[in-house]
Amino acid sequence: MTHRFTACFAAAFLLSGAGAGMAAEGGGDALPLVAREIRAQVTARVATTLSSPMAGRIRDLSIEDGDRFKQGEVLVRFDCAVQEGQHARAVAVLEKNRQLQEVNERLRKLGSVSVKEMNVSHADVATAGAEVSITRAMVDRCTVTAPFAGRVAGVSVKRYQFIGEGQPMLDILDDKQLELEAIIPSRWLVWLGVGTGFQVEVDETGKTYPAKVSRLSGRVDPVSQSVKIYASITGASGDLLPGMSGRALLSPPQNSPGENTTGGDAKPVEAAPSDTQPVVKTP
Repeated sequence: MTHRFTACFAAAFLLSGAGAGMAAEGGGDALPLVAREIRAQVTARVATTLSSPMAGRIRDLSIEDGDRFKQGEVLVRFDCAVQEGQHARAVAVLEKNRQLQEVNERLRKLGSVSVKEMNVSHADVATAGAEVSITRAMVDRCTVTAPFAGRVAGVSVKRYQFIGEGQPMLDILDDKQLELEAIIPSRWLVWLGVGTGFQVEVDETGKTYPAKVSRLSGRVDPVSQSVKIYASITGASGDLLPGMSGRALLSPPQNSPGENTTGGDAKPVEAAPSDTQPVVKTP
């Protein structure tokens, strides 16, 4: 979605630039930058796609699109009877080797076990412990937990479905941490920067929200001569959802560097006579 947003606005800047060039060739004034409509999109600062950590059948999928969840909550659970059995066997082998090691240590004190046999016993315990760690990791992959508190934005799988490793399952996001994305003319960077405040009018709610530029993109698009900006919403925004869009009410200040709304050099204007000037009578 973000890539489509960038591409659409880059195309809009190209079209607006082409229109300004045609107006200049026709002898008319160039289209001022302040006349451009700057679109802004609401996005979530924290969002990700949870993919399957293993190949298997989904045993439990109780969460649906739009549901909220807490950090650490189990979102997906796989059928892991085989993995759990392997882990139980590895734990049993570890316990057997530990008991043999204890017996060998007592026999070593009596001189009935050689040093080599003791070293082999220690190695068997270490190997069994490593196998327990591997099988425990496999069992841990049977459950997918939420990495943060948020909301489900999309479900790509169903309960009882067999899926492969790495297959996307859930789109999740934190709808409490929202920000705005917009694309502006790169010439506006002479007066717009981090900390610049403005208003944004969201189409879906019909409301206006205060915002402040939080960071700028690391590059300028040389073709459209535009740059992406990111802004944080400083006011109440509980009714906003990621994906909403609207107009960023940004206006370059008058006589700002890089902003020429007349198409030519500005000339000084003489002040009109004041009504309070004294009247001199000629004798």
